Amino acid sequence: MNVIDAQSIAGLVSDSANAMLDFLSRTVSRPSVTGHEDTVADLYAEFFTSRGWPVQMHRLAESKIVHSDRGNAETRVDERANVVGYYQRRRPGTPVVVINGHIDVVPVLDHDQWSRDPFSGARTDGAVHGRGSVDTKGGITAALWALHALDQAGVKLPFDVAVELVVGEETTGVGTSAALEHLPTRLGTIVLEPTAGAVVTVASGLLFFTVEVTGRAAHTSVPWHGVDVGPKVIEIYRALQSLGEERAARLTDPRMPFPSAVPLAIGTVDIGGWRAAVPARGSLSGRIGVMAGEKVSDVRHALATCVQHVATTDDWMRDHPPIIRWDNEGLRSWETPESDPVVRALDQGRRRAGLTSKIEGMTAGCDAGILTAAGVSTAVFGPGDMRFAHSPDERIAEHDVLEAANILANALIAWADHYQPVSMS
Repeated sequence: MNVIDAQSIAGLVSDSANAMLDFLSRTVSRPSVTGHEDTVADLYAEFFTSRGWPVQMHRLAESKIVHSDRGNAETRVDERANVVGYYQRRRPGTPVVVINGHIDVVPVLDHDQWSRDPFSGARTDGAVHGRGSVDTKGGITAALWALHALDQAGVKLPFDVAVELVVGEETTGVGTSAALEHLPTRLGTIVLEPTAGAVVTVASGLLFFTVEVTGRAAHTSVPWHGVDVGPKVIEIYRALQSLGEERAARLTDPRMPFPSAVPLAIGTVDIGGWRAAVPARGSLSGRIGVMAGEKVSDVRHALATCVQHVATTDDWMRDHPPIIRWDNEGLRSWETPESDPVVRALDQGRRRAGLTSKIEGMTAGCDAGILTAAGVSTAVFGPGDMRFAHSPDERIAEHDVLEAANILANALIAWADHYQPVSMS
């Protein structure tokens, strides 16, 4: 039983605020764009070694998943590694609670829309600025300093705590799959993603798709000799938008009070390729959400039916039907009961920190889907607002990082206080 009170934990987190936020700033200044996570891995490893805590580097090239279709899609596998560190020590045979965060960030493709260097790590206006600050280096920093606070307080836990900092989350999720090879059995996993401090227990999944339409080219001086795919692509676009609206109205969950719990969005539209020719090829690509409990096959069927219906109303597309390509195997939806220890611990962590219960859902895909598919009890939690992720001027409020560290430290204490030893064999 840990007798340390929540006020003491809050004080220890506050005392470390500058060190914590400076560390976050330094990690953001390392441009660990997916595929190049090795630019920042040493900073995270140093956090553990400087405290005399165990840390391991699990090279992606040595994992089994790297030989799969997902693994084959990854680059620089010899240079990339998951960083897995432990709180205080590792005790063989002791059950493990895992905190999972990804150290890769998405590339910057919109430099002109940023107010400062995307990898500045600047601490200004009460925030840490830069790519990866909210997704998810802010959450990782909060988790590390939560453990630092527990150590300063002399807290001994009845289970081990592993922090697995993984690669490739923004692409294929191979890092977490590789981590499961090393720790397949765990008491539960907290996945760090920006949830504005909410405990996320349910998430919709998603499928990426591309619809390809073929017309017939002609010189633009005699366009009537060609078949313009532009209007046909637009009709399919409109039909898919209507499908998304229908699904949003029908598939709802009170934990996801958003305009849609299963967003359908078109990310790219490509029509033609030469200004002096009637466009003969067109495509659109996007994502469609998968509700918890909904079969991926049913979602594929609904989208295909929508596209086929448009084709039946067009003389050309009836004979030259659009082709639908599924661009990933699908990120599964998932749900964890509120009675699960990982959810209860995070909820109690908020309460111990003087906050109210905040249990929600999310529409973003993340590695929680991989973990729950493997039978791991999982909840998602982290500081920061998802709307800043993947966006110009990405940033995270310093207060949110400190609050998350406080919640995570208290969550581990609450988990320990109600822990009943179990066999993990």
